[in-house]
Amino acid sequence: MAALAGAAMGGGMSTGLMVASTAMSAMGQMQAGRAREQEYDAKAAQEEMRGRSEALAYRQQGADVLRNLNENLAAIIARAGAGGVDPTSGSAAVMQVYAMSEGLREKNIAADNSILAEGQAATQAYQYRLAGDNARRAANMQAFGTITTGLFRMGSL
Repeated sequence: MAALAGAAMGGGMSTGLMVASTAMSAMGQMQAGRAREQEYDAKAAQEEMRGRSEALAYRQQGADVLRNLNENLAAIIARAGAGGVDPTSGSAAVMQVYAMSEGLREKNIAADNSILAEGQAATQAYQYRLAGDNARRAANMQAFGTITTGLFRMGSL
């Protein structure tokens, strides 16, 4: 930028306009890169929020499964007792074991899905942030190229 300013002072009006145009273009490219980075950062934050929301939904699903399991166990015990059957042995006990195994399986699936949702969201957020960083760097390189081209053109005047 200092070389551009020095060339502008010694090169007359047309060189001054070229320097100003080059500097404005480079600054615009850099600002556009920062804006693109901010856009990707916002997408990353939104993705993390979506992942947390999904994880909470899966945790709620797991809690609902346990509540339903308790209701099923209570119903099995009540029916067995009402039918004059010992609820801790025989088919009543088998039904309870089956209900518990299925309930715990569903609860564990919900817990796994919760972890997967958060992990997947974190990965996507990382990719968005990386894309934003790359967009900013690319814009800075474009700005450098614009300045270099401007210096070259002024040198050939």
